[in-house]
This record gives sequence, C-alpha cells and structure tokens, in this order.
Amino acid sequence: MPHLSREELPRGFSPMDFRFTETQILFAETTKEMLTSECTPLKLREMIQNDQGTIPDLWGNLGSIGVLGMTGPEEAGGLGMTDIDHVLIMEELGQVICPETVLEHTAIGIPFLAKYGEGKIGDDLLAAFISGEMRISAGLDNSYVLGADSADYLLMRNMDEMHLVPSEETVLTFQKSVDETRRIFRVDWEPSKKSKIIKSDQIIEETMLSATTAAAAQCVGIADHLLAETINYVKEREQFGKPVGVNQAVKHHLADTGKAIEFARPMVHRAAWTISNNDDDKTPAAMAKYLASKAVDLACRTALQCHGAIAYTIEYDLQLWLKRGWALSASWGDANTQRDKIATSLRV
Repeated sequence: MPHLSREELPRGFSPMDFRFTETQILFAETTKEMLTSECTPLKLREMIQNDQGTIPDLWGNLGSIGVLGMTGPEEAGGLGMTDIDHVLIMEELGQVICPETVLEHTAIGIPFLAKYGEGKIGDDLLAAFISGEMRISAGLDNSYVLGADSADYLLMRNMDEMHLVPSEETVLTFQKSVDETRRIFRVDWEPSKKSKIIKSDQIIEETMLSATTAAAAQCVGIADHLLAETINYVKEREQFGKPVGVNQAVKHHLADTGKAIEFARPMVHRAAWTISNNDDDKTPAAMAKYLASKAVDLACRTALQCHGAIAYTIEYDLQLWLKRGWALSASWGDANTQRDKIATSLRV
C-alpha cells in the first residue's frame, strides 16, 4: 500500500499518531538520569536491611522534577499531563525497580481526586499530593496496599464506592512478599460518609485502566533491563573457551524475549493513548497488561536460565529485578485475568 501524505488522506480520516513529543521524551530522559543516580541496587539493599519501604530523598527528588505532580491539574500546581505522558516515566521506574508508590500516587490518586474529589477534599490537600508533601497509596483490586505505612492517605475501594481514608484511621498488617523492595500491608478500615468520594462501578473500572496500563509499562521496563543485563552477561561469561552467548540456543532465548518486549511496548503505548483520548475501549489496557506480563515472565525465565546458578544468589543484583518482575506480573491482573477480560470484551 503506498504511503499517503496527510493532504492525500480521505476527507474525515484522522490517523492515530503514537509518536512521542520531544517534551515527553526529554521528561523521561531527565527522570531516568535522576533515577539511575538515586535508585541504585546498593540503596535498595540498604532500604531492605533497614526494614524501610522508601529510599531517603528519592520521593523528594521525584517531586522536584515534577514526576509526582505531572497528572495533577495546572491550576492546582500540577503539569496537567495524561496517561500518554505518564507511560514513559513508568517504564523508567520499572528499569530501576523504584520502590516508591508513584503508580498509586500519580496514575490513580491524583487524577481520581482531581476529577471527583471536588467538594470532598480541600484544594490544599490536593495541592499537597501534587507537590509530594503528602503521599497517597491505593487499594482497588484487593485489600493489600503497597507502601501503606509511608502514605498519609489511602484511596480504598468498598464494593462500588471509593473512599479516601487517613492512614492513621486504619489498622495495617505487614504481609511478607517475595519482593522485599515492595512493602505490602493488609488494610483494615471502616467506610464512612465522611470518607466516601464517589459511588460508581464504572468510574472505578475506568480508574483501574490507568493503573493497569502503568503497571504494564513498568513490566516492560523491568523486562528490558533483564534482557540488557543478560545479553551483557552472556557476552562475557565463557564456557569451553568461548562466550556462552555464541551458542544458538542462547541466542534463540534472547531473541524470543526481545520479540516479546517489542510486541508488548507498542500495545502499552496504545493503551495509554486510548485512555488519554477518552476512548471507551477497555480492550487495549487488558491487552497491554497481558502482553507485558507475558514479556516480563519470559524475561525472568531467560535471565535465570542464561545466568545459571549465580542468578539464585542473594548477593547478585539480578535477583532484585527477578522478584519485582514476578510480583508485578501478577499485580493489577495477571496474564490469565487479562486474557479473560479480552475474551469478554471481544465476546469470544
């Protein structure tokens, strides 16, 4: 099919442009530069050793470059950005397995409260969330909440209702996780008229789409890091006098993993574009998480197999990414859950 210029397109035809703008790319690169410096394996290990869920100064640095307030309305001090602006940042957070509740804060909390919290919360509270002065985490798909001990407020679901609850009014029970960089808590709380924000299954499901897409983007980031680390390893690791990476079987594993990532990434971007353009189609988000979960699962298996016994050792940094990959693949709907959603959407 010949390529047509915009002038040659049929009247009324509006093509989808998925290309990222220079501003979006620059913002992601700036975030990556900061994260590479501030969210290192050494600092993650120190955080785990100190039984903490955050890295000192990391939350403040995320706020100072605008990440924490990027999805907030401009009149409240935010950047007024949408999911398509957000998705590249989520990939970078996955690359470094950032332990902070950025997804819950920026993909769920701030956009939801900015849209539906008028008259329920004060402008000063929303501004505090946007600046990062106060933290918010969320529990939408179950009673377990990431970083609940570090959050000032929790956005909780009670059947078809959403409630904003001060953390001090909840009872938190720590839940041990395979991924020690993710501190998860069971939250016991009581719904009230004061804490209720809205009652609507549809709105809650729409909010879930942003969370699902953001989680998918992080999965892609994790998978990309695992593949890069594995490629570097098999280039240097020698067996029988030659790098193990020259073996055809190893190349096939790496190629399959790379293909899975490259199939997942554009679908994640498509899902973010759909949400940002107020498209009612829920299928792209499910497809994005399905492909991203499959990609990160494959990346974990490939990395584990190609690294051999060293990948099992606690001293080797790779295990931090493996555990995050396994945990995030199952979070916000695993591959089987998303496949069922796709089938239901397509009425298969």
